Amino acid sequence: MMQGKTRHWTCGLVIVVTLGGARAQDSLQPLALAPTLALHLSSASRPVSGPRDLRDKVRSGLLTALREHPDVLSARAMYEGKTYEVEAAKYARFPRFQVGSGLGTATESNGSDASFNVMSASARMTLIDGGVIGARIESATANTEAFDAALRSTTQKVALDALTAYMQVLRFESKRLVAENTVAVLDELARLERRRVDLGAVGESEWRMARARRSAFAAKAQEFQLQQVDALAKFEQYFRFRPEAAQLPALAIPSAWMPAGQEQMLQVATGNSTELLEARNLVEKARAFVRQQEAARFPAVDLVLSKTRDPRGTVYTGATRAGVELNWNIGSGFDLELRIKAAEAEVSNQEARLEAARLNLTQLATTAWGQAEAGRNKVAELEEAIKESSQLVQGRHKMLEYGRETLANVLDAQVELENQRLDLVDAMVDLRINELRVARVMGRFRLEDGAQAPWIEQILSRDAEPGMLLPAGLPSKGGCIPGVGAAPCATALNSGGGMPGLRLKSTWELGPLTRAKDAVAGDRTL
Repeated sequence: MMQGKTRHWTCGLVIVVTLGGARAQDSLQPLALAPTLALHLSSASRPVSGPRDLRDKVRSGLLTALREHPDVLSARAMYEGKTYEVEAAKYARFPRFQVGSGLGTATESNGSDASFNVMSASARMTLIDGGVIGARIESATANTEAFDAALRSTTQKVALDALTAYMQVLRFESKRLVAENTVAVLDELARLERRRVDLGAVGESEWRMARARRSAFAAKAQEFQLQQVDALAKFEQYFRFRPEAAQLPALAIPSAWMPAGQEQMLQVATGNSTELLEARNLVEKARAFVRQQEAARFPAVDLVLSKTRDPRGTVYTGATRAGVELNWNIGSGFDLELRIKAAEAEVSNQEARLEAARLNLTQLATTAWGQAEAGRNKVAELEEAIKESSQLVQGRHKMLEYGRETLANVLDAQVELENQRLDLVDAMVDLRINELRVARVMGRFRLEDGAQAPWIEQILSRDAEPGMLLPAGLPSKGGCIPGVGAAPCATALNSGGGMPGLRLKSTWELGPLTRAKDAVAGDRTL
Protein backbone atom coordinates (compact mmCIF):
# COMPACT_ATOMS: atom_id res chain seq x y z
CA MET A 1 0.00 0.00 0.00
CA MET A 2 2.84 2.34 0.75
CA GLN A 3 4.80 1.60 -2.42
CA GLY A 4 3.31 4.55 -4.27
CA LYS A 5 4.84 6.88 -1.73
CA THR A 6 8.32 5.45 -1.96
CA ARG A 7 10.97 8.11 -2.46
CA HIS A 8 14.67 7.59 -3.04
CA TRP A 9 17.19 9.74 -1.23
CA THR A 10 20.49 10.01 -3.03
CA CYS A 11 23.89 11.19 -2.06
CA GLY A 12 25.79 12.68 -4.97
CA LEU A 13 29.18 11.58 -3.58
CA VAL A 14 30.87 8.56 -5.05
CA ILE A 15 33.81 7.09 -3.19
CA VAL A 16 36.09 4.67 -4.95
CA VAL A 17 38.97 2.84 -3.41
CA THR A 18 41.03 1.11 -6.06
CA LEU A 19 43.66 -1.38 -5.16
CA GLY A 20 46.73 -0.99 -7.28
CA GLY A 21 47.54 -4.70 -7.45
CA ALA A 22 48.92 -7.53 -5.41
CA ARG A 23 51.64 -6.93 -2.89
CA ALA A 24 55.12 -6.97 -4.38
CA GLN A 25 56.60 -10.46 -4.04
CA ASP A 26 60.22 -9.39 -3.99
CA SER A 27 62.48 -6.37 -4.35
CA LEU A 28 63.04 -6.77 -8.08
CA GLN A 29 60.17 -4.39 -8.76
CA PRO A 30 60.33 -1.94 -5.87
CA LEU A 31 57.83 0.43 -7.46
CA ALA A 32 55.40 -2.10 -8.88
CA LEU A 33 52.92 -1.52 -6.09
CA ALA A 34 51.30 1.87 -6.25
CA PRO A 35 47.90 2.20 -4.62
CA THR A 36 45.24 4.39 -6.06
CA LEU A 37 42.99 6.51 -3.90
CA ALA A 38 40.33 8.01 -6.13
CA LEU A 39 37.66 10.39 -4.97
CA HIS A 40 35.00 11.08 -7.59
CA LEU A 41 33.01 14.24 -7.18
CA SER A 42 31.44 15.43 -10.39
CA SER A 43 31.68 15.36 -14.16
CA ALA A 44 33.26 18.84 -14.08
CA SER A 45 36.49 17.51 -12.59
CA ARG A 46 39.89 18.65 -13.71
CA PRO A 47 42.21 16.73 -16.08
CA VAL A 48 44.65 14.20 -14.69
CA SER A 49 47.95 15.66 -15.90
CA GLY A 50 47.21 19.34 -15.49
CA PRO A 51 47.56 22.09 -18.09
CA ARG A 52 50.57 22.03 -20.30
CA ASP A 53 51.59 25.56 -19.37
CA LEU A 54 51.60 24.68 -15.66
CA ARG A 55 53.68 21.59 -16.38
CA ASP A 56 56.20 23.78 -18.19
CA LYS A 57 56.07 26.27 -15.33
CA VAL A 58 56.85 23.56 -12.78
CA ARG A 59 59.72 22.31 -14.94
CA SER A 60 61.10 25.82 -15.36
CA GLY A 61 60.67 26.63 -11.67
CA LEU A 62 62.52 23.51 -10.56
CA LEU A 63 65.35 24.12 -13.01
CA THR A 64 65.60 27.73 -11.82
CA ALA A 65 65.80 26.53 -8.21
CA LEU A 66 68.67 24.21 -9.12
CA ARG A 67 70.52 27.15 -10.67
CA GLU A 68 69.55 30.15 -8.57
CA HIS A 69 68.50 29.00 -5.12
CA PRO A 70 70.46 30.98 -2.47
CA ASP A 71 72.15 27.83 -1.18
CA VAL A 72 73.27 26.95 -4.70
CA LEU A 73 74.49 30.48 -5.39
CA SER A 74 76.49 30.48 -2.15
CA ALA A 75 78.08 27.11 -2.93
CA ARG A 76 78.87 28.22 -6.50
CA ALA A 77 80.51 31.44 -5.26
CA MET A 78 82.71 29.46 -2.88
CA TYR A 79 83.66 27.08 -5.68
CA GLU A 80 84.56 29.91 -8.04
CA GLY A 81 86.68 31.49 -5.33
CA LYS A 82 88.68 28.29 -5.01
CA THR A 83 89.31 28.15 -8.76
CA TYR A 84 91.14 31.49 -8.45
CA GLU A 85 93.40 29.92 -5.84
CA VAL A 86 94.42 27.28 -8.38
CA GLU A 87 95.30 29.97 -10.90
CA ALA A 88 97.27 31.87 -8.28
CA ALA A 89 99.24 28.72 -7.42
CA LYS A 90 100.07 28.12 -11.08
CA TYR A 91 101.32 31.69 -11.55
CA ALA A 92 104.08 30.96 -9.02
CA ARG A 93 105.97 29.22 -11.86
CA PHE A 94 106.12 32.45 -13.88
CA PRO A 95 108.65 35.26 -13.37
CA ARG A 96 107.95 37.58 -10.49
CA PHE A 97 108.68 41.29 -10.91
CA GLN A 98 109.59 43.71 -8.15
CA VAL A 99 110.21 47.46 -8.11
CA GLY A 100 111.69 49.28 -5.12
CA SER A 101 113.46 52.39 -3.95
CA GLY A 102 115.46 53.46 -0.96
CA LEU A 103 117.07 56.55 0.47
CA GLY A 104 119.26 57.25 3.42
CA THR A 105 122.80 57.95 4.57
CA ALA A 106 125.82 55.71 4.22
CA THR A 107 129.34 56.06 5.75
CA GLU A 108 132.07 56.12 3.18
CA SER A 109 135.54 54.67 3.58
CA ASN A 110 137.05 58.03 4.51
CA GLY A 111 134.63 58.31 7.42
CA SER A 112 132.35 60.91 5.93
CA ASP A 113 128.64 60.45 5.52
CA ALA A 114 126.99 60.52 2.09
CA SER A 115 123.31 60.43 1.23
CA PHE A 116 121.91 58.06 -1.39
CA ASN A 117 118.67 57.64 -3.35
CA VAL A 118 118.43 54.23 -5.03
CA MET A 119 115.78 52.83 -7.36
CA SER A 120 115.75 49.17 -8.41
CA ALA A 121 113.76 46.74 -10.57
CA SER A 122 114.17 42.96 -10.59
CA ALA A 123 112.73 39.84 -12.22
CA ARG A 124 112.93 36.51 -10.40
CA MET A 125 111.89 33.07 -11.59
CA THR A 126 112.12 29.90 -9.54
CA LEU A 127 113.87 27.06 -11.34
CA ILE A 128 114.06 24.44 -8.59
CA ASP A 129 112.09 24.49 -5.34
CA GLY A 130 111.99 20.85 -4.28
CA GLY A 131 108.33 20.50 -5.39
CA VAL A 132 106.77 23.28 -3.31
CA ILE A 133 104.93 24.90 -6.22
CA GLY A 134 103.72 21.59 -7.63
CA ALA A 135 102.39 20.46 -4.25
CA ARG A 136 100.69 23.82 -3.77
CA ILE A 137 98.95 23.48 -7.15
CA GLU A 138 97.84 19.93 -6.30
CA SER A 139 96.48 21.07 -2.94
CA ALA A 140 94.55 23.96 -4.49
CA THR A 141 93.20 21.71 -7.27
CA ALA A 142 91.99 19.07 -4.81
CA ASN A 143 90.37 21.78 -2.70
CA THR A 144 88.61 23.19 -5.76
CA GLU A 145 87.29 19.75 -6.72
CA ALA A 146 86.03 19.30 -3.17
CA PHE A 147 84.05 22.53 -3.42
CA ASP A 148 82.77 21.45 -6.83
CA ALA A 149 81.48 18.24 -5.25
CA ALA A 150 79.93 20.31 -2.45
CA LEU A 151 78.17 22.44 -5.08
CA ARG A 152 76.71 19.33 -6.68
CA SER A 153 75.64 18.03 -3.27
CA THR A 154 73.89 21.32 -2.58
CA THR A 155 72.14 21.17 -5.95
CA GLN A 156 70.83 17.67 -5.26
CA LYS A 157 69.73 18.66 -1.77
CA VAL A 158 67.78 21.58 -3.20
CA ALA A 159 66.19 19.24 -5.73
CA LEU A 160 65.09 16.81 -3.00
CA ASP A 161 63.80 19.63 -0.79
CA ALA A 162 61.85 21.12 -3.71
CA LEU A 163 60.26 17.78 -4.63
CA THR A 164 59.46 17.13 -0.97
CA ALA A 165 57.74 20.52 -0.79
CA TYR A 166 55.85 19.59 -3.95
CA MET A 167 54.70 16.35 -2.32
CA GLN A 168 53.59 18.14 0.83
CA VAL A 169 51.28 20.31 -1.25
CA LEU A 170 49.80 17.15 -2.77
CA ARG A 171 49.51 15.55 0.67
CA PHE A 172 47.46 18.27 2.31
CA GLU A 173 45.34 18.88 -0.77
CA SER A 174 44.51 15.15 -0.84
CA LYS A 175 43.71 15.05 2.85
CA ARG A 176 41.62 18.19 2.60
CA LEU A 177 39.64 16.61 -0.21
CA VAL A 178 39.10 13.39 1.76
CA ALA A 179 37.90 15.39 4.78
CA GLU A 180 35.55 17.56 2.72
CA ASN A 181 34.00 14.53 1.05
CA THR A 182 33.58 12.88 4.45
CA VAL A 183 31.75 15.99 5.60
CA ALA A 184 29.41 15.60 2.61
CA VAL A 185 28.75 11.95 3.48
CA LEU A 186 28.05 12.76 7.13
CA ASP A 187 25.86 15.70 6.10
CA GLU A 188 23.69 13.33 4.09
CA LEU A 189 23.48 10.82 6.93
CA ALA A 190 22.59 13.60 9.37
CA ARG A 191 19.94 14.91 6.99
CA LEU A 192 18.31 11.51 6.69
CA GLU A 193 18.44 10.99 10.44
CA ARG A 194 16.91 14.42 10.97
CA ARG A 195 14.06 13.34 8.73
CA ARG A 196 13.46 10.33 10.95
CA VAL A 197 13.59 12.56 14.03
CA ASP A 198 11.05 14.93 12.51
CA LEU A 199 8.80 11.95 11.77
CA GLY A 200 9.03 10.88 15.40
CA ALA A 201 10.63 7.53 14.60
CA VAL A 202 13.74 8.09 16.71
CA GLY A 203 15.22 10.50 19.18
CA GLU A 204 17.84 13.15 18.52
CA SER A 205 20.85 11.44 20.10
CA GLU A 206 22.12 9.73 16.95
CA TRP A 207 21.39 12.81 14.86
CA ARG A 208 23.52 14.86 17.23
CA MET A 209 26.23 12.18 17.02
CA ALA A 210 26.22 12.51 13.23
CA ARG A 211 26.46 16.29 13.51
CA ALA A 212 29.36 15.97 15.96
CA ARG A 213 31.24 13.61 13.63
CA ARG A 214 30.53 15.97 10.76
CA SER A 215 31.92 18.95 12.69
CA ALA A 216 35.03 16.98 13.65
CA PHE A 217 35.85 16.25 10.01
CA ALA A 218 35.04 19.82 9.03
CA ALA A 219 37.63 20.93 11.60
CA LYS A 220 40.11 18.46 10.08
CA ALA A 221 39.46 19.96 6.66
CA GLN A 222 40.25 23.40 8.05
CA GLU A 223 43.41 22.06 9.70
CA PHE A 224 44.56 20.57 6.41
CA GLN A 225 43.82 23.89 4.74
CA LEU A 226 46.06 25.68 7.25
CA GLN A 227 48.82 23.14 6.73
CA GLN A 228 48.41 23.63 3.01
CA VAL A 229 49.17 27.33 3.43
CA ASP A 230 52.55 26.49 4.94
CA ALA A 231 53.19 23.84 2.28
CA LEU A 232 52.40 26.33 -0.50
CA ALA A 233 54.77 28.87 1.04
CA LYS A 234 57.60 26.33 0.97
CA PHE A 235 56.63 25.37 -2.57
CA GLU A 236 56.84 29.01 -3.61
CA GLN A 237 60.26 29.33 -1.99
CA TYR A 238 61.66 26.80 -4.46
CA PHE A 239 59.48 27.12 -7.56
CA ARG A 240 58.94 30.89 -7.28
CA PHE A 241 55.25 30.83 -8.02
CA ARG A 242 52.16 29.94 -6.02
CA PRO A 243 50.25 27.20 -7.80
CA GLU A 244 46.63 26.23 -7.73
CA ALA A 245 47.01 22.86 -6.05
CA ALA A 246 44.12 21.45 -8.04
CA GLN A 247 46.09 21.95 -11.26
CA LEU A 248 49.49 20.57 -10.26
CA PRO A 249 50.72 17.90 -12.70
CA ALA A 250 51.66 14.40 -11.69
CA LEU A 251 55.14 13.32 -10.69
CA ALA A 252 56.65 9.99 -11.69
CA ILE A 253 59.61 7.93 -10.50
CA PRO A 254 61.14 6.13 -13.52
CA SER A 255 61.54 2.43 -12.81
CA ALA A 256 65.02 2.52 -14.38
CA TRP A 257 66.16 4.70 -11.47
CA MET A 258 65.47 2.05 -8.88
CA PRO A 259 67.96 -0.76 -8.21
CA ALA A 260 67.17 -4.45 -8.10
CA GLY A 261 68.12 -4.69 -4.44
CA GLN A 262 69.79 -3.02 -1.51
CA GLU A 263 73.30 -4.18 -2.40
CA GLN A 264 73.06 -2.73 -5.87
CA MET A 265 71.71 0.50 -4.44
CA LEU A 266 74.70 0.77 -2.08
CA GLN A 267 77.13 0.18 -4.94
CA VAL A 268 75.52 2.86 -7.10
CA ALA A 269 75.29 5.26 -4.15
CA THR A 270 78.96 4.78 -3.30
CA GLY A 271 80.00 5.37 -6.90
CA ASN A 272 77.81 8.46 -7.42
CA SER A 273 78.00 10.08 -4.00
CA THR A 274 79.18 13.67 -4.19
CA GLU A 275 79.65 13.68 -0.43
CA LEU A 276 82.24 10.90 -0.69
CA LEU A 277 83.87 12.67 -3.61
CA GLU A 278 84.16 15.84 -1.54
CA ALA A 279 85.68 13.94 1.38
CA ARG A 280 88.20 12.17 -0.90
CA ASN A 281 89.30 15.46 -2.41
CA LEU A 282 89.80 16.96 1.04
CA VAL A 283 92.03 14.01 1.91
CA GLU A 284 94.04 14.63 -1.27
CA LYS A 285 94.30 18.30 -0.40
CA ALA A 286 95.70 17.46 3.06
CA ARG A 287 98.22 15.01 1.59
CA ALA A 288 99.36 17.58 -0.98
CA PHE A 289 99.85 20.09 1.83
CA VAL A 290 102.08 17.57 3.60
CA ARG A 291 104.17 17.24 0.45
CA GLN A 292 104.35 21.03 0.23
CA GLN A 293 105.70 21.29 3.77
CA GLU A 294 108.19 18.48 3.23
CA ALA A 295 109.45 20.12 0.02
CA ALA A 296 110.28 23.25 2.04
CA ARG A 297 113.24 21.34 3.52
CA PHE A 298 115.15 21.70 0.27
CA PRO A 299 116.79 24.84 -1.10
CA ALA A 300 115.27 26.85 -3.93
CA VAL A 301 117.19 27.97 -6.99
CA ASP A 302 116.04 31.23 -8.60
CA LEU A 303 117.10 32.94 -11.78
CA VAL A 304 117.48 36.67 -11.01
CA LEU A 305 117.81 39.70 -13.25
CA SER A 306 117.99 43.11 -11.53
CA LYS A 307 118.54 46.72 -12.55
CA THR A 308 119.66 49.31 -9.99
CA ARG A 309 119.96 53.06 -10.39
CA ASP A 310 122.23 54.83 -7.89
CA PRO A 311 123.20 58.20 -9.39
CA ARG A 312 125.94 58.91 -6.84
CA GLY A 313 127.27 55.41 -6.67
CA THR A 314 127.10 55.48 -2.91
CA VAL A 315 125.67 51.99 -2.41
CA TYR A 316 125.72 50.26 -5.78
CA THR A 317 128.32 50.57 -8.47
CA GLY A 318 126.97 47.98 -10.92
CA ALA A 319 123.87 49.01 -12.83
CA THR A 320 122.68 45.54 -13.98
CA ARG A 321 122.99 42.16 -12.32
CA ALA A 322 122.06 38.73 -13.70
CA GLY A 323 122.67 35.41 -12.03
CA VAL A 324 121.38 32.43 -10.09
CA GLU A 325 120.48 32.54 -6.39
CA LEU A 326 120.38 29.64 -3.97
CA ASN A 327 118.02 30.26 -1.06
CA TRP A 328 117.62 27.83 1.81
CA ASN A 329 115.17 28.77 4.51
CA ILE A 330 116.48 26.81 7.48
CA GLY A 331 114.39 28.64 10.06
CA SER A 332 114.85 27.75 13.71
CA GLY A 333 115.27 24.07 12.90
CA PHE A 334 112.05 23.03 14.63
CA ASP A 335 109.20 25.03 13.15
CA LEU A 336 109.35 23.16 9.80
CA GLU A 337 109.09 19.77 11.46
CA LEU A 338 106.18 20.98 13.53
CA ARG A 339 104.39 22.22 10.41
CA ILE A 340 104.90 18.82 8.80
CA LYS A 341 103.47 17.03 11.83
CA ALA A 342 100.47 19.37 11.87
CA ALA A 343 99.85 18.65 8.17
CA GLU A 344 100.05 14.90 8.78
CA ALA A 345 97.54 15.24 11.61
CA GLU A 346 95.19 17.02 9.21
CA VAL A 347 95.50 14.05 6.83
CA SER A 348 94.38 11.72 9.63
CA ASN A 349 91.52 14.08 10.41
CA GLN A 350 90.30 14.13 6.79
CA GLU A 351 90.63 10.35 6.47
CA ALA A 352 88.44 9.97 9.55
CA ARG A 353 85.93 12.38 8.02
CA LEU A 354 85.94 10.30 4.83
CA GLU A 355 85.15 7.16 6.78
CA ALA A 356 82.41 9.01 8.66
CA ALA A 357 80.95 10.18 5.33
CA ARG A 358 81.00 6.60 4.04
CA LEU A 359 79.24 5.30 7.14
CA ASN A 360 76.71 8.13 6.97
CA LEU A 361 76.01 7.36 3.31
CA THR A 362 75.48 3.68 4.12
CA GLN A 363 73.11 4.63 6.94
CA LEU A 364 71.13 7.05 4.78
CA ALA A 365 70.89 4.58 1.93
CA THR A 366 69.89 1.68 4.16
CA THR A 367 67.34 3.79 6.01
CA ALA A 368 65.78 5.17 2.84
CA TRP A 369 65.59 1.71 1.31
CA GLY A 370 64.14 0.18 4.47
CA GLN A 371 61.57 2.95 4.83
CA ALA A 372 60.55 2.54 1.19
CA GLU A 373 60.14 -1.21 1.67
CA ALA A 374 58.16 -0.71 4.88
CA GLY A 375 56.11 1.98 3.17
CA ARG A 376 55.09 -0.40 0.40
CA ASN A 377 53.98 -2.95 2.99
CA LYS A 378 52.09 -0.28 4.91
CA VAL A 379 50.31 0.89 1.77
CA ALA A 380 49.35 -2.69 0.93
CA GLU A 381 47.95 -3.27 4.43
CA LEU A 382 46.00 -0.01 4.33
CA GLU A 383 44.58 -0.97 0.95
CA GLU A 384 43.40 -4.24 2.40
CA ALA A 385 41.99 -2.45 5.45
CA ILE A 386 40.12 0.03 3.24
CA LYS A 387 38.75 -2.82 1.14
CA GLU A 388 37.37 -4.59 4.20
CA SER A 389 36.14 -1.36 5.81
CA SER A 390 34.39 -0.35 2.59
CA GLN A 391 32.56 -3.66 2.51
CA LEU A 392 31.63 -3.19 6.16
CA VAL A 393 30.31 0.32 5.51
CA GLN A 394 28.37 -0.87 2.51
CA GLY A 395 26.85 -3.69 4.52
CA ARG A 396 25.90 -1.47 7.42
CA HIS A 397 24.32 1.07 5.08
CA LYS A 398 22.22 -1.73 3.64
CA MET A 399 21.17 -2.89 7.08
CA LEU A 400 20.40 0.71 8.05
CA GLU A 401 18.13 0.97 5.03
CA TYR A 402 16.11 -1.97 6.30
CA GLY A 403 16.08 -0.77 9.88
CA ARG A 404 18.36 -3.53 11.18
CA GLU A 405 21.31 -1.32 12.09
CA THR A 406 21.73 1.80 14.16
CA LEU A 407 23.12 5.04 12.82
CA ALA A 408 25.78 5.01 15.55
CA ASN A 409 27.31 1.82 14.17
CA VAL A 410 27.13 3.19 10.63
CA LEU A 411 28.89 6.36 11.76
CA ASP A 412 31.60 4.38 13.53
CA ALA A 413 32.28 2.33 10.41
CA GLN A 414 32.17 5.37 8.12
CA VAL A 415 34.54 7.41 10.28
CA GLU A 416 36.94 4.47 10.56
CA LEU A 417 36.94 4.14 6.78
CA GLU A 418 37.65 7.83 6.25
CA ASN A 419 40.46 7.78 8.81
CA GLN A 420 41.98 4.86 6.95
CA ARG A 421 41.76 6.85 3.74
CA LEU A 422 43.61 9.73 5.40
CA ASP A 423 46.24 7.27 6.61
CA LEU A 424 46.54 5.91 3.08
CA VAL A 425 47.21 9.39 1.69
CA ASP A 426 49.98 9.84 4.27
CA ALA A 427 51.40 6.40 3.55
CA MET A 428 51.44 6.97 -0.21
CA VAL A 429 53.11 10.37 0.04
CA ASP A 430 55.62 9.10 2.62
CA LEU A 431 56.41 6.17 0.33
CA ARG A 432 57.06 8.45 -2.62
CA ILE A 433 59.20 10.81 -0.54
CA ASN A 434 61.29 7.86 0.64
CA GLU A 435 61.68 6.73 -2.97
CA LEU A 436 62.85 10.24 -3.82
CA ARG A 437 65.38 9.95 -0.99
CA VAL A 438 66.62 6.68 -2.46
CA ALA A 439 67.02 8.44 -5.81
CA ARG A 440 68.88 11.30 -4.10
CA VAL A 441 71.28 8.94 -2.33
CA MET A 442 71.99 7.29 -5.68
CA GLY A 443 72.82 10.67 -7.24
CA ARG A 444 69.88 10.86 -9.66
CA PHE A 445 69.24 14.59 -9.19
CA ARG A 446 72.37 15.79 -10.93
CA LEU A 447 72.70 19.06 -12.81
CA GLU A 448 74.53 18.19 -16.01
CA ASP A 449 77.08 20.33 -17.85
CA GLY A 450 75.37 23.33 -19.35
CA ALA A 451 73.11 23.64 -16.29
CA GLN A 452 70.62 21.13 -17.70
CA ALA A 453 68.64 18.52 -15.77
CA PRO A 454 67.08 15.97 -18.15
CA TRP A 455 65.68 13.99 -15.22
CA ILE A 456 63.12 16.75 -14.64
CA GLU A 457 61.48 15.81 -17.93
CA GLN A 458 61.41 12.18 -16.81
CA ILE A 459 59.61 12.80 -13.53
CA LEU A 460 57.07 15.03 -15.30
CA SER A 461 56.60 12.66 -18.23
CA ARG A 462 53.09 11.84 -19.37
CA ASP A 463 54.27 8.37 -20.39
CA ALA A 464 55.48 7.33 -16.96
CA GLU A 465 54.26 4.01 -15.65
CA PRO A 466 50.79 4.54 -14.14
CA GLY A 467 51.57 2.45 -11.06
CA MET A 468 54.31 4.83 -10.02
CA LEU A 469 52.41 8.09 -10.30
CA LEU A 470 51.97 10.21 -7.24
CA PRO A 471 48.50 11.09 -5.98
CA ALA A 472 47.72 14.77 -6.33
CA GLY A 473 44.60 14.27 -4.25
CA LEU A 474 42.26 16.16 -6.57
CA PRO A 475 39.15 15.06 -8.46
CA SER A 476 39.54 14.26 -12.12
CA LYS A 477 37.19 13.90 -15.00
CA GLY A 478 38.14 10.32 -15.67
CA GLY A 479 37.31 9.26 -12.15
CA CYS A 480 40.82 9.40 -10.74
CA ILE A 481 42.92 11.88 -8.82
CA PRO A 482 45.55 13.82 -10.79
CA GLY A 483 48.80 12.00 -10.32
CA VAL A 484 47.18 8.60 -10.21
CA GLY A 485 46.67 8.27 -13.92
CA ALA A 486 43.68 7.34 -16.01
CA ALA A 487 44.88 3.94 -17.20
CA PRO A 488 45.02 2.11 -13.84
CA CYS A 489 41.76 3.68 -12.73
CA ALA A 490 39.99 2.61 -15.88
CA THR A 491 41.34 -0.90 -15.43
CA ALA A 492 40.28 -1.04 -11.81
CA LEU A 493 36.80 0.30 -12.47
CA ASN A 494 35.99 -1.52 -15.69
CA SER A 495 37.60 -4.91 -15.22
CA GLY A 496 37.05 -7.53 -12.63
CA GLY A 497 40.44 -9.19 -12.76
CA GLY A 498 43.25 -9.05 -10.25
CA MET A 499 42.34 -7.31 -7.02
CA PRO A 500 39.27 -5.32 -8.04
CA GLY A 501 38.58 -1.99 -6.47
CA LEU A 502 35.60 -1.65 -4.22
CA ARG A 503 33.14 0.91 -5.55
CA LEU A 504 30.06 2.03 -3.71
CA LYS A 505 26.95 2.69 -5.73
CA SER A 506 26.94 6.06 -7.46
CA THR A 507 23.78 6.85 -5.52
CA TRP A 508 22.60 5.56 -2.20
CA GLU A 509 18.97 4.63 -2.79
CA LEU A 510 17.44 4.31 0.62
CA GLY A 511 14.08 3.04 -0.56
CA PRO A 512 13.34 0.58 2.27
CA LEU A 513 14.32 3.14 4.87
CA THR A 514 12.05 5.72 3.22
CA ARG A 515 9.20 3.24 3.15
CA ALA A 516 9.70 2.58 6.84
CA LYS A 517 9.61 6.30 7.61
CA ASP A 518 6.48 6.74 5.49
CA ALA A 519 4.89 3.84 7.31
CA VAL A 520 5.68 5.45 10.64
CA ALA A 521 4.20 8.70 9.42
CA GLY A 522 1.07 6.86 8.24
CA ASP A 523 0.62 5.16 11.59
CA ARG A 524 0.86 8.49 13.38
CA THR A 525 -1.72 9.97 11.03
CA LEU A 526 -4.14 7.18 11.74
